[in-house]
Amino acid sequence: MRNIELFEELYKAYLRCSKGKRKKPQTIKFEKNLEQNLLLLCDELINRSYKPSPYSVFIVNKPVKREIFAAHFRDRVIHHFLMQRINPLFESVFITDSYACRKGKGTLYGVKRIF
Repeated sequence: MRNIELFEELYKAYLRCSKGKRKKPQTIKFEKNLEQNLLLLCDELINRSYKPSPYSVFIVNKPVKREIFAAHFRDRVIHHFLMQRINPLFESVFITDSYACRKGKGTLYGVKRIF
């Protein structure tokens, strides 16, 4: 993959990742130096030196008490980048009644399949 194509894919991943999160502090921080941050990610992927940051861990109490492990924004950009590339491979082998984390295959789709 050429560097410009990789940069463009990372930019598209950033757009998907930031959707609905533009006012969050991590998103704003990443956007301040957007081009530089994406170029750094490009270099790290090309050089195979990318390493995910440690997760932020915290507890939420609603609706039930649970522990949350949250990835940093730059790592979430990589998650979106990877999903865009590998999702077609997985989709081609999943059975129809596999629903978790699939576009158009949520709970409602599963309920409709029963009836």
